[in-house]
Amino acid sequence: MLIETIRVTDGRYCNAPLHLQRMERSVRELFGCSSPLTELPPVPARYYSAGEVKCRILYGKEIERLEFDIYRPRNVKTLRLVEGGDIDYHLKYANRSRLDALWALRGDCDDIVILRDGIVTDTSYSNLLFLSDKGIFTPSLPLLCGTMRQSLIDSGAVKTLTITGEELLSGAYDIHSVLMINAMLPPGAVPAIPVEAIYF
Repeated sequence: MLIETIRVTDGRYCNAPLHLQRMERSVRELFGCSSPLTELPPVPARYYSAGEVKCRILYGKEIERLEFDIYRPRNVKTLRLVEGGDIDYHLKYANRSRLDALWALRGDCDDIVILRDGIVTDTSYSNLLFLSDKGIFTPSLPLLCGTMRQSLIDSGAVKTLTITGEELLSGAYDIHSVLMINAMLPPGAVPAIPVEAIYF
């Protein structure tokens, strides 16, 4: 089962074309057929016409379930670097057991930054932006190519960077903080996390 999470702001879907494209790519890769969804359904106006709303689509060859809910971002202030080994999450599966197992290693931190062979990828539920005096960067090799990340790359707002956990903690490339982003978290939705609040 696959899942697609889409931000709805004041009754309108955000980055809809990128979400539909990812669904199409995922279904073609897994099942060799077209996506069961070619356009997004109307947002239920009675409850979700204002504010930030999370739309979740669970699907395979067919749409299994469609959910809308009010969204409240998590309060993440500290991150733990954990090695993920050969973890593969290039498709957005509903089954997050591998990610959950890594998240359990966070210790007293709020979330994790997953390394793959020492290279920084993503947190347990978001892509990352590196805020630097030299510009804004995002990992070259994320676990999941998120739609928010892709829109920022396409617009030229961020560039990709390959960086190890050790380099991140040492302030390489003049990186002073990281920002968590995903479909529900555009830049600025949550505070940046200083490098000093990231631990091995």
